[in-house]
Amino acid sequence: MSALRQLLKSVFTAAFPQSWLMTHGPHASVSEQKEIALTFDDGPHPEHTPRLLDVLAAAGAKGTFFVIGEKTLRHPKLVRRIADEGHELGNHTWTHSEPSQTSAGRFLEEVAQTRQMIQNLTGRDCRLMRPPKGALTVGKTLGLWRRQQTIALWNSDPKDFAMKDEAELLRWLDGYRPRTGDIVLLHDNHPRAAIAVERLKCNDLRFVTMSEWLDRAGPQKQTRAVHPGEQEVANVR
Repeated sequence: MSALRQLLKSVFTAAFPQSWLMTHGPHASVSEQKEIALTFDDGPHPEHTPRLLDVLAAAGAKGTFFVIGEKTLRHPKLVRRIADEGHELGNHTWTHSEPSQTSAGRFLEEVAQTRQMIQNLTGRDCRLMRPPKGALTVGKTLGLWRRQQTIALWNSDPKDFAMKDEAELLRWLDGYRPRTGDIVLLHDNHPRAAIAVERLKCNDLRFVTMSEWLDRAGPQKQTRAVHPGEQEVANVR
């Protein structure tokens, strides 16, 4: 992440409540264990998601799955399994189209379509929305907030989707020092997310969903909206 993008991210995180924009969780834990949120993008996948769910169940861990709408249409049983096993479902648009080539109108249509699909499959509304690549314009941001969606980003990204082999992931895990409040970005359309969970569970961590942190924080004071424009307000990759 560039220094400018890091600065912009910090400014926006400080300016808005977590119910609007979430880049990390609380820095203090309710227990003596460190708390981190494991998040999984770009699924569900017919092979890798079931394996990941098995690993999460064995670890007694909960995660947040940001699903792509058209994939939920193809794999509805997996979406129901995610929900039934106590994990959280988040919205990752319908097609995961390239942000720079997707208008605000089209983006918001995809968000609404995916939100409705998740509700139809699970009976639960979906309040967390993670934009592809973390990229947003002001128009897209304001559209999400008008629809009472929480923009859910992250602060720890091993870029597992780009890793060539398991050894790269293990090197990242060896160097990772978890902090309470970390939101870790992984991808369940790749096999390495399950490996990461198996290694991380050995660190005496407590895994929470992002909404657990939001619910614990309770109602937050609303702040002013930003002035509309076309500049990018959040792009952390």
